Amino acid sequence: MFKILVASDGSDPAKLALEYAAEMAVDKRGELVVLSVIQPLPTFITDDSSLGYYPELSDDLEGYYQTSLDTAVKWVNEKHPGLKVEGVLKRGRAAHEIIETSKQLKADMIVVGNRGTGGILSWMLGSVSRTVVESCTVPVLVVKDQKYCKAK
Repeated sequence: MFKILVASDGSDPAKLALEYAAEMAVDKRGELVVLSVIQPLPTFITDDSSLGYYPELSDDLEGYYQTSLDTAVKWVNEKHPGLKVEGVLKRGRAAHEIIETSKQLKADMIVVGNRGTGGILSWMLGSVSRTVVESCTVPVLVVKDQKYCKAK
């Protein structure tokens, strides 16, 4: 069965990617796996010189991503009844988790959204979609919203 992995972080580009992925899964009579990745929080040095993190923020972040993932799966189920859809929540670097999950699932295609920041911001932060495209051997569809596209 044709399996599509779509990355979702709740952003507008991710929602657009989810729409494309769901439509393709229906057309291919396949299945859809929606992946959300909780990115690691920065650590800090505490008064006793140990590494610390913000547990409340971590819990809030996990709750946000779980709710976002549940909302995405519910939307697919309502829009495309009968389509097999599964939600997966992981922790780690987004690009790495997308690539590894794709391998584990033996996905036939990966769909990711892209905000298209480009330039220095993309260089500093890295581009999840670029890393996935460059690292995977399965087809990767990068879905961009027209509002993020600019002539250069």
